[in-house]
Amino acid sequence: MVVIFHRGSGWSKRHLFLTLGDWLIIAVSQFAAVFLRLGLANGGAYLSQHIATLISAVVIYMLVFYAGGMYEPPTRARRVDFDFLPLIVTAMAAGLTGLVLYTRPQMTLGRGIWVISSLLILVLTYGLRHMFMIMVKRGFFLRRALLLCDHPDRAADLLGLLEQSPVSPYHVLGLVVCGTVPDHAYPRHLSVFGPARDLHRVVEDWNVSSLLLAVSPMRSHELLPQLRPLRYAGIEIMDYVSLSEELAREIPLGHINDEWLMTAALNSSVLQIRKIKRGMDIAVSLLGLIPGIPLMLVAGVLIRLTSPGKAIFRQTRVGLGGVPYVLYKLRTMQSDAEAGGAVWAGQQDARVTAVGYFLRKWRLDELPQLFNILKGEMSLVGPRPERPEFTEKLAAFIPFYNERHLVQPGLTGWAQVRYPYGASIESAARKLQFDLYYIKNMSFLLDIAILLRTFKTILVGLRHDEEFLPIEDKLEHWLATNDHPADHLHNDGGTP
Repeated sequence: MVVIFHRGSGWSKRHLFLTLGDWLIIAVSQFAAVFLRLGLANGGAYLSQHIATLISAVVIYMLVFYAGGMYEPPTRARRVDFDFLPLIVTAMAAGLTGLVLYTRPQMTLGRGIWVISSLLILVLTYGLRHMFMIMVKRGFFLRRALLLCDHPDRAADLLGLLEQSPVSPYHVLGLVVCGTVPDHAYPRHLSVFGPARDLHRVVEDWNVSSLLLAVSPMRSHELLPQLRPLRYAGIEIMDYVSLSEELAREIPLGHINDEWLMTAALNSSVLQIRKIKRGMDIAVSLLGLIPGIPLMLVAGVLIRLTSPGKAIFRQTRVGLGGVPYVLYKLRTMQSDAEAGGAVWAGQQDARVTAVGYFLRKWRLDELPQLFNILKGEMSLVGPRPERPEFTEKLAAFIPFYNERHLVQPGLTGWAQVRYPYGASIESAARKLQFDLYYIKNMSFLLDIAILLRTFKTILVGLRHDEEFLPIEDKLEHWLATNDHPADHLHNDGGTP
């Protein structure tokens, strides 16, 4: 298996267009609001006195935009989110800006300026993204791509991945075929430009900038002498895994093996940011405990008054290196909820108390985990910790499941903000794909983005219907009713 290591095109033309466009819109809207509210005569003087506040508002907006996923490629499943995301995220940014800058008694900026600028930003950023979609449909920002494949099924899989994104960055011009499968067996809507021996000529003649590989592991080794000169010439080379990483921000389990994981480990920045993560964990946890301790005390009193039992719930979870530790949470179920063992929960689980439902909805039940973070058992960001009994069973069903124990478990994580909860073994496998993406691409900025997006998730409530239910209960039921491993989740070490 040839490993294509790719970090993604973080600063592509489309990202620059949207980012610079947002910067311009936010800045111009702030200035325009001042002049619309105060007029030309007083606007200039007002700006000179309050320029720092205007700059602070721009920074707040851009941080919320980045954390809210305004620059991530949407999928078909999240197309509705893409349509309404500018409205939701801009409203959140406007609210945060008002809370931080306009609630002080002296009111650095007037309410009228804040309202006008917020409305301008809301309308213009929404319009910018619709203009962006129109430009993409007309061919702007697209990379001229060529598909190199040796089997129609592999070509169909890769094309399907591209079709999942309504704003795919690639315009596939046609195919170059290697192998013995006849040309007419491939998708008819794409032209076959010739055999693999003509690859260099086709790339040059058609001004190709990206080469998409849909070939078997054995075939990819044979193609290396042809691929290396193209890469040195500046041609982007992407396989199914690297495409999934760029477009969906996850690592597909069925297309990787131990060789790929080893290459990812060699290129991971986890060693460089470990000390930075620990420093951030301590600082944020201490700051979080300032309001957290009073909230936990109030919640603890309400828990004890409304249901018998201890306020703090302790449960063994699997941590770094597979070592168990005791996780702390505020109790949200009846104290005898698992007296007879794990029970499959329903959407309206009678075991969840009234106070517990509120605590789970706003994730206040997880505040005691700040003490786990201070003890070094957890990090702010990382894979979700699971119970040992379920970890062992999941590892038997899902390939590479124990890879998530190579880093500290987290209070929140990439899997939680992208795919919060699930109710099946397939959901657990999907979450692992996001965990693997995080482990491979771990960075300080990614951690900050996940923390900010967690805050957005809590406020907006973008969750699955079964979010408040413990996944452990559902997995217990699923594992009890399925006697054989889900073979389709395992891979043979190569592209199918």
